[in-house]
Amino acid sequence: MIAYDNCLLSGIASQLDLFTIANWEKRRQQPQLKEPFCRHEIVTAGGLPVTSFNRMPVMPKRALKECQDADLILVPGMMGRPDQLLQQEELLDWLRQQSRRDAVIASACSGAFLLAEAGLLDGCPATTHWQLAERFKQRYPKVDLQIDRLLVDGEHYLCAGGTSAHQDLALYLIEKFGSAQLAKACARMMLIDYSRREQAPFINFRGRKNHGDEPVLKVQQWLDKNYRGKVVVKELARYSGLNERTFLRRFRKATGETPLEYVQRMRIEQAKRLLAGSEWLLEEITKTVGYEDVSSFRRLFKQIVGVSPTVYRQRFSTLR
Repeated sequence: MIAYDNCLLSGIASQLDLFTIANWEKRRQQPQLKEPFCRHEIVTAGGLPVTSFNRMPVMPKRALKECQDADLILVPGMMGRPDQLLQQEELLDWLRQQSRRDAVIASACSGAFLLAEAGLLDGCPATTHWQLAERFKQRYPKVDLQIDRLLVDGEHYLCAGGTSAHQDLALYLIEKFGSAQLAKACARMMLIDYSRREQAPFINFRGRKNHGDEPVLKVQQWLDKNYRGKVVVKELARYSGLNERTFLRRFRKATGETPLEYVQRMRIEQAKRLLAGSEWLLEEITKTVGYEDVSSFRRLFKQIVGVSPTVYRQRFSTLR
């Protein structure tokens, strides 16, 4: 486990706790075996303590240069902008060296920036925290960012999405290098949802508006107030002052989506708020956000969010 200044202590401690529990569970399940599930240690660039995000010190066992025998390398997330960390050439070179000798490198949350900066994700699918998606895309256009996914296994590397996804990553690694039975036992002990595989239910759609294309921004601002009504692309193009073909091309370039996909995301986002914060029936919510057929809305909701409206409400409903 690599540690560095401003890293998330939970991303380190939680994973190491789960690996220790996996060692316990393996001894319980297979008492005849002497080997533990894993041996783990914390390393830092210079072998000296670092300060985590919550200002607690993290004590390493050794320095990076002394660690040349790891099968699996874990890169935790950090809070704030990772720019300073991405300038640490010693760390980046070490990651490249470990990748060349076939060590598996796994990141959680913003840790994916380190893997991408080292060039380990070029041309490959990856994920990171959904709030970092735009920054990641701009900095690493060669990486196939799949932000809806909670976990990506590229065999020689792995990426986990949001902040608490380090737990999902640890359980997946326990399954990958141990067994599903072992991973499920650890999940039960720690009360962790073992079935999570998507980040989509946690993503808040905001609509990209810092693109600088004024005609497109004008339409987006109009949609902020009128997305519930009938939306016709020709009318949107006319409102933007562009011909339809140019409007469609520029809208997709600016927002990453077609106008109709954009409207769908706006409607689903409002539906999520109503599901979590009200007791309205699904039929009422469907009509309020601009749809008529409940069955079609339910299918669209699951397609975009990854779970059904009912499951979403159960998971995210505001405590009253």
